[in-house]
Amino acid sequence: MKLEYKIEENDYLQYQLYTASKTERIKKQRIKSWILVSLLFYIISLLFLINENKMAFYSFMIFGFITLIFYPSYLRKHYKEHYSKFIKENYKNRFDERLVIEFFENELMSNDSNSESKVKYSAFEEFNEIGDFIFLKLKSSSSFIIPKLKIDNLEELKVELNTIAEKYNIKQNVELNWRWK
Repeated sequence: MKLEYKIEENDYLQYQLYTASKTERIKKQRIKSWILVSLLFYIISLLFLINENKMAFYSFMIFGFITLIFYPSYLRKHYKEHYSKFIKENYKNRFDERLVIEFFENELMSNDSNSESKVKYSAFEEFNEIGDFIFLKLKSSSSFIIPKLKIDNLEELKVELNTIAEKYNIKQNVELNWRWK
């Protein structure tokens, strides 16, 4: 089976966001940041209460409450902007580059205008499918990004991946409703 498609900036962004959403360190970091910022407002408000400055106390209590509610939205936007800048800086030469992936009996072969690689199926850790993408993750943590909307024979690809996953005991994650949050 042979796939030919171009990878765009948004494809890289969706991959980075999906990977971040599954990375324990990043999940913990986001929660820790949210708690610390909210807690900081509450601690400052208590200091104002001790000093009998009720106006400042109520103001910081309100800020703390607002932070508790809206900081996760801010973090989502912040991370998305961060990854977008990272991608523009580090992958700018790969946008709209034609990629060819061929599936053979024991390996996958990919090539673009700059490189060619062969990867044995035993080197894959998991196959992740979300709404518009399939990510073939290697044990080395890199991945092949396959935008489903650019694939003509999507069902054939899914059958091929299922066969490979069963034969090589590769974990498959299907999260069709996944979105960055």
